[in-house]
Amino acid sequence: MKKRTAVRAVILSPDNKVLLARMMYPNTDPLWLTPGGGLEENEDPVLALQRELNEEIFIADWNIGPLVWRREHRLTFNELDICVDEIFYLIRSVKFDPPKMMQDENENQHFHGYRWWDVADIKVSGETFVPLKLASYLPDLINSVIPTEPIDVGV
Repeated sequence: MKKRTAVRAVILSPDNKVLLARMMYPNTDPLWLTPGGGLEENEDPVLALQRELNEEIFIADWNIGPLVWRREHRLTFNELDICVDEIFYLIRSVKFDPPKMMQDENENQHFHGYRWWDVADIKVSGETFVPLKLASYLPDLINSVIPTEPIDVGV
């Protein structure tokens, strides 16, 4: 099994909405997840997140906040079993219009748009969110309850 480390951003707007990307991979239902991606070898996680956000959202200057969550999950992609260890940083940002496509053509083929979501809409939606209990963990961050150690948010 291949191991991979990824870094993600929980981007919260002043009106307490979180930016999520709709992704659709082969043989899966569509899902909504936070922006981010894999770390390159020996890459600093904060610098990796800056790079990923620049590649995906085309904004380079981010004020990356604390490390708040982590999760581990397994998946099969291109017939390869992968164990992904993800870490999530909080970013408070002005609300902006995210891009309609991603820079990388490989990622862009799975990408189906960004949306700003509020917790109430996530709770009543029939969509799949990653992590699955996203709506349960967001209120603490919205209310500035920041964990001293990253919380395991599960699958």
